[in-house]
Amino acid sequence: MSSHVPLPRERHSKSKLFVALSSLGSKKKEHLKCITSHPFNYRCTTIAPNSLDIGQLMKAHMGCYYRATLKLSDLIDPAFIAAFVKNNTLLALSPGRIDTDDVFAIDGNGTLILNVCKDTYESLGIVGTQAKIPLERGSRFVIKIDLKAACMVPEKKYYQRIKAGFDAVLNEGIEFLIGFYDSETGGSLNFDVPGATQCLPTVEEHMVAEALVPQLSELLAAKDKAEEDWIERAQEVFEWVGLATLGSSLVVGTRADPEVCEYVVSEPYTRANLCVVSVSGMLSPMAISAVAHKLATQASTQDAAECGAFLCVWGHEDAPVSWTSSEHGYLTSGEHMYVEVFAPQSDRCAIFQACGPWDTHS
Repeated sequence: MSSHVPLPRERHSKSKLFVALSSLGSKKKEHLKCITSHPFNYRCTTIAPNSLDIGQLMKAHMGCYYRATLKLSDLIDPAFIAAFVKNNTLLALSPGRIDTDDVFAIDGNGTLILNVCKDTYESLGIVGTQAKIPLERGSRFVIKIDLKAACMVPEKKYYQRIKAGFDAVLNEGIEFLIGFYDSETGGSLNFDVPGATQCLPTVEEHMVAEALVPQLSELLAAKDKAEEDWIERAQEVFEWVGLATLGSSLVVGTRADPEVCEYVVSEPYTRANLCVVSVSGMLSPMAISAVAHKLATQASTQDAAECGAFLCVWGHEDAPVSWTSSEHGYLTSGEHMYVEVFAPQSDRCAIFQACGPWDTHS
């Protein structure tokens, strides 16, 4: 049982927040689908009672990633595809601003994505489609190449056309962020490419004593999510998670200067000693999924009076896609992130998905 409520509804003029309720035991498993369909993650934060050893859990699952300088022609080499794409999960993301620069990525499902300006597109001679973002028609183009396709071998004309375009136009080395993972477990694998540098995610951890945590029972038990009270409560919980991840003293009841901020934690709330753990880098969706499963399991065994657990994940702001194949742009923030909320003694969770105006996710 799950349905989405867009908050607000405007597609391109404002940022968007979508909220869904999902049963952890449902066949759709939308709480996991939200995670696994969001490939480019740079920061994951968990908020939970400090009685749960979340820090060790995060360190155990997040593994490593790499920086490697590669040409685009390297990415379509049959030996590269056989070693890194066909049997495991490869994520790759180039530097650059998604709205103005040429950006290249591999999405974890074997698709090479080129989000390029008009001049690059016309020089390449490879067929793509006009980008939906930005809104100026014909200013950017998207080319998607299925690296697992049967035609991606040197004997095929399609492959030869792509390689000729790369060799003639996009022939410089590019420093990619690389995530290479076991397709079953999500664990990090050795990216054995000359010059590749292994990187470890950074881990930050802090405690929050006597935090005021919004109670979640009303949010997750709702039958009519269109009611104004429910929408207001959902927004309050989402706002609280944002403040908690930033380490704001407002979540412990500190009052700010009313001329600057009038925020107070909404009632009803629970007092709890919290542990906030953040991991930053190139993060595997499957590893995040494993953390979410552990959080949900631990929250379901808490006493009803406890506070539950929260997962918050931010996507790379200049990634060419957000969820699945939803085209993504930067505009003013490059925002695409999600929050999952797990209540004590409950098999339901709330899923928040937020993205900026230049994102086609809906």
